[in-house]
Amino acid sequence: MDRRLALALVVVSAACFGTLGILTRFVYDAGVGPLALLTWRFAAAALLMAAFQSVREPRALLVGASDVGRFSLLSLTGYGAASLCYFFALPLVGVSVTTVLLYTYPAIVAVIGRLFLAERFTWRRIAAIALTFAGCALVARVFETRATLSGLGIVLGLGAGLGYAVFNVLSFRFMSRRPRIVLMAYTFGISAVAIGLASLAIGQSLSAAAWTPAVWGLLLAIVLVPTFAAVVLYLEGIRRLGAAQAAIISTFEPLFAIALSAAFLGERLSATQWVGALVVLAGVVLSEWGSAGVTVEEAASV
Repeated sequence: MDRRLALALVVVSAACFGTLGILTRFVYDAGVGPLALLTWRFAAAALLMAAFQSVREPRALLVGASDVGRFSLLSLTGYGAASLCYFFALPLVGVSVTTVLLYTYPAIVAVIGRLFLAERFTWRRIAAIALTFAGCALVARVFETRATLSGLGIVLGLGAGLGYAVFNVLSFRFMSRRPRIVLMAYTFGISAVAIGLASLAIGQSLSAAAWTPAVWGLLLAIVLVPTFAAVVLYLEGIRRLGAAQAAIISTFEPLFAIALSAAFLGERLSATQWVGALVVLAGVVLSEWGSAGVTVEEAASV
């Protein structure tokens, strides 16, 4: 029963993560830009996660100056950068394609490990990388002469995967002993400050005075469902099931995102893109199957 509950937790977490794209598109349709949305989302999520941690173990929220520096690095080069790429890619290539491109991150983690951490390339990793990028080529329609996908959108989607991969690697190497909720609370908070300052620097307003109740409701949904609930459920699934198996099950996220975007946004993948999406997911599963799982598997989604 405990294993079934763990499986259910991870599947529900994947479904929660899968709602991020369509909820974000609804906010865009209401006239709110990516930078303002990201700033408010990260600020609210940071406060919520800090409050959650303060109930469980408040002392864990006390960190030193060196930790704040590491959190800043995780935000500016990893999670915050990945989120910026993801949120700007959505209106260019759609929820489905962006989510699939994001899932290049396990392959990118493997490449980073080989280039910078002297990790050995096994046949499994090589095959997983090949599958992942072959699948991305199909999703991006690079072999189709009449392809109409935005090149910038594809680059941003891959950038989201790169940023998320960097976050995974750095968070394990620098902060592996910190509770993940604490890690995410600080990373979200620093991301909110950084993106907010960048927005003001380029003359974009962060004022929410003109937001309608519907927009506030969507922001609340983004903070509660694909941010807070998704992270908490996934971490609980890892605790009960193990990191590597939880990572494999979490690959349901792109499938949920594709289904939801088709139902609510009218997005439809071509047959070739569907093949590509499944090939990408096969690459993720192959990379994690039988893995001890110490980096990719323990992170939260964008």
